Amino acid sequence: MTISSALTAPALSEVLTALGDRVAPVSMAFERTLPTPADCAELFAEGGLVRGRTLSSTGPAATTVMLRLVAAAVEAGGWMAVIDVPTLGLDAASELGIALERVVAIDTQDAGVWADVVAAAADGFEVLVTRVPSEVRPSTLRKVVTRLQQRGVVMMVVGDPGPLACDGVIDTGRQVWTGVGAGWGRLEQRVVEVTAAGRRLPGQRCRTMEFPVPELHHAEADNAEMAGVEMAGVEMAGVEAEGAPSIHQLSTAS
Repeated sequence: MTISSALTAPALSEVLTALGDRVAPVSMAFERTLPTPADCAELFAEGGLVRGRTLSSTGPAATTVMLRLVAAAVEAGGWMAVIDVPTLGLDAASELGIALERVVAIDTQDAGVWADVVAAAADGFEVLVTRVPSEVRPSTLRKVVTRLQQRGVVMMVVGDPGPLACDGVIDTGRQVWTGVGAGWGRLEQRVVEVTAAGRRLPGQRCRTMEFPVPELHHAEADNAEMAGVEMAGVEMAGVEAEGAPSIHQLSTAS
């Protein structure tokens, strides 16, 4: 479901409040953590996403890893609101295990109403995915965080959180693309090194995640090579092909 950005701030809040009554979670309402896939659980001391916490996902594979982290919570019956993340495509989310019937996308196109929309969404959704507008004041962000803690909502911030003090940072560092040689083959898999750290994530936990490359990306790669253009700007099912190597990089790799 997509909520129109043409709505005024009060109208957006009313729509979200009405949705909140319909999507209010029941299956995990009394659990302290939201589930995360088995290959991600070791990133967190509690083995899952702790309610009320705010995490930022950074690096070249930020969106992809973030979707992997929240997929199990949505699959288990939770609802997810995506606020002002236009590069997050539904096809790509589905590829990573997100149940699209439990996702509501909201595009406010106005930093001035972002905090109100997030606060309203916190009343009914268990997972919020968003970008933080740079114009939002620190005092406003503190109120947003308090609201999330009171409602037990996990908020995932894609990219730089700005002045928002997150409980943890999920950093996607080095990544390796496999399936290609010196001018031949096609992308088959992306392996990403992921690190979790922060004030509420004691120590530093690391693991490696593997992501198969969808067939759509294969077709785009083939077309790009035939046309003699680079793949770096190609979008993969609505989500930017984060860090995808260009044809030039592939052909000159040793």
